[in-house]
Amino acid sequence: MSADVAARIESQVRDQIRERGVDPLREAALVRALVDEALEAWDERALIGAVTAVVDRVATAKCVIDNVSGLGPLQQYMDDPEIEEIWINEPG
Repeated sequence: MSADVAARIESQVRDQIRERGVDPLREAALVRALVDEALEAWDERALIGAVTAVVDRVATAKCVIDNVSGLGPLQQYMDDPEIEEIWINEPG
């Protein structure tokens, strides 16, 4: 997954969230739909060579959703049932 591509798609999704007045924490299904729409539009532009293609659509979607509706890079640990606690000692 290209971090630059994911960041650009995330920016588009955040714009749509603001325009539509969506609460990303309470309207997770709508956020997922916005991410899917953004990825479809991206794929269409990639077909004509306007942008770089998304290599791993699932990972890109999860990254965007985690950043928009979750805790960003910490979300993977929140989703892992094996993780019992998370300590953050200092900003990294």
